[in-house]
Amino acid sequence: MWIPKDLNGNVKILSLSYDSNVVASVHNDVTEIGQNLIQSLVTDLRYETLWDRPVAMVAYSFGGLVLKSLVVEMHKNVYQKKMNNLDAKAQYCCEKFLKNLKGVVFYSVPHAGGIEDLSKYFKWQCQQIAKDTTQLSLLKNMKSFDRKMEQLSIDFNKSICEDINIYAFAEGLPIDNKWGILVPVASAIRLSDNNNYKVEDANHLTICKPPSKDHLSYSKLLECLKIFMKEKNTPIMPPLPCYEVALENKANAINRLLQKESIVALVGMGGIGKTTLSKKVYHLFHNQYEKSSFLEDVKSKDINDVKKKLLQDLCDRKLCKDENVDKYFGEIKQCMISKKVLVVVDDVDMTKNLRDLELLIDKHAINVDCKSKVLVNCRNWQILKNHVRESAKVDMAFLDREQARELFMFHAFKHANHVTNEFKNISMEIIKACGGLPLSLEILGCYLCDIHDLEIWKDALRELKNGQNITGGFDNELLWKTLQISYDNLSKKHQDMFLEIACFFVGWKKNTICRVYWNGDDSLSPMLILHNLKDRSLIKWAENGGLYMHEQLRDMGRNIATKVTMNQFIWKPNISLQKNQVVKNLEGISFKECKILPSFFQNGSKEFDNLRLLDLTKASPNIVENFIQGQDLNNLRWLCLQECMIQKLPNNLVNYCHLQRWP
Repeated sequence: MWIPKDLNGNVKILSLSYDSNVVASVHNDVTEIGQNLIQSLVTDLRYETLWDRPVAMVAYSFGGLVLKSLVVEMHKNVYQKKMNNLDAKAQYCCEKFLKNLKGVVFYSVPHAGGIEDLSKYFKWQCQQIAKDTTQLSLLKNMKSFDRKMEQLSIDFNKSICEDINIYAFAEGLPIDNKWGILVPVASAIRLSDNNNYKVEDANHLTICKPPSKDHLSYSKLLECLKIFMKEKNTPIMPPLPCYEVALENKANAINRLLQKESIVALVGMGGIGKTTLSKKVYHLFHNQYEKSSFLEDVKSKDINDVKKKLLQDLCDRKLCKDENVDKYFGEIKQCMISKKVLVVVDDVDMTKNLRDLELLIDKHAINVDCKSKVLVNCRNWQILKNHVRESAKVDMAFLDREQARELFMFHAFKHANHVTNEFKNISMEIIKACGGLPLSLEILGCYLCDIHDLEIWKDALRELKNGQNITGGFDNELLWKTLQISYDNLSKKHQDMFLEIACFFVGWKKNTICRVYWNGDDSLSPMLILHNLKDRSLIKWAENGGLYMHEQLRDMGRNIATKVTMNQFIWKPNISLQKNQVVKNLEGISFKECKILPSFFQNGSKEFDNLRLLDLTKASPNIVENFIQGQDLNNLRWLCLQECMIQKLPNNLVNYCHLQRWP
């Protein structure tokens, strides 16, 4: 009750409770208490403040063993993945707790002090708490228990940061003539690295009940807490995924590049892992800088809020809600010039974002002499190319087959002891369909985890290939919304070409595509649109000059084309139009590998006034003849007859003025 007032209200006190009866049980129960407390910490909203501010822990008596168990079990969960029943949020909370833990204060804790000392302690505990003589069987195993307490202390030391402060208080008076000093000084202070205090006028029962604020047991505690609060302000760490694949090697490569450049850019499509890699770089290397700031998801936030966070992280200046941030912004410039600073700018979508942050970004600067560094990630290279040198651009790569398999199998089978061949086979098909995209692999794996119905797995694979909703939940929406953000931000001309590429032109040479779209006027050229799509990571060029698109971007585009645009494109034969549907809107049709003309197209001539693209690759000759003959296809600009076993071209092709023969 004294501490909040003495620390000017700048502290929140929370208590953790546990079943004290198990003090008379074996060491494994201490581990169980630690695991149960973790569950409480990550599910109770009262403890949310632990994840974004410095933490000090104070423990008394057996509670000190519980505290050590809590820290050890958290460390196992975060770094050894031992507690598989915790979800990603819980693992994130554990990691933040460990990183924010600044100091520990122990009061009369029996860390380990020899069999005789601990025997006396636990005998007293059994009688005081349980009053159950059957629990005194613990004393027979005291030698083993003593060794386990020693191991718990070793594990605790390995689980905390090297620079953490540990203080200990020891009782100076006996409880009475019978019990004496319950926890000897040697046992109580052995972890404290000489930061220890023997309270001469307190026994085991009164050491946490000081008569006044001047009492050593309180005044030194208050002093310790103030020291913890003066510790270097550790930046709030963005959460990492619960399972990582090849992240550390990639982060090391980015860090090496940052040594040569003032600003480095990560560029790639949504879901490829730009943000995750940025977070990993920040986790690993932020402590090499005097100040650091991680500005997450800039595109979705008010730029003034982003500026305020930057000002707080770099200059320790926290503004009121309505205070004007711009009048302080010169301090950020000065900080980046005078100190060694790391700033990560996550997911920008406008050049204005970078200008507004005024991060002294200049690709023409003498980068080697600049101590401060900026790492920025973006889907669109056009936003960054005036700020970042080409040599500092990192094109994000998809996971290779083995990495993709590792990531998916962890999420899909983390609770399984054995995987049958049927599920292994369908897993490989799903992994292939995900195309090395981390977001898809993780979402699909988590959705299918603990589902033992093979048909559901097959349905998920089918829906994934169709670019459709798989789970009906938020995660699946996240996947497709993430992919569709880039499409939604395109102009109408760019959107149309993206959809048409997804439906018809994957694998084609860019010169061929440009001929299809070139209309001879001075409007935006097809080649420029293609380069814009490439800069936005929506398409890429293969080594042979062909155009390719990630499978899920392609499937998303096809789904948009058939559903959102009201059948503007019919890109696969099993999609048929309703009989009463007007076909004037149709601009593209694919009968690729089609053997029988769909029934809707067999009923005589239709009005295909706007049809520009017609794919008859590997279609049967009768489809070519039945569909083309008698149709008015005056606006047709592209007709593909690859591997189509026809003897001669239909006669009316000569009437289509926009068609030219192209090898």
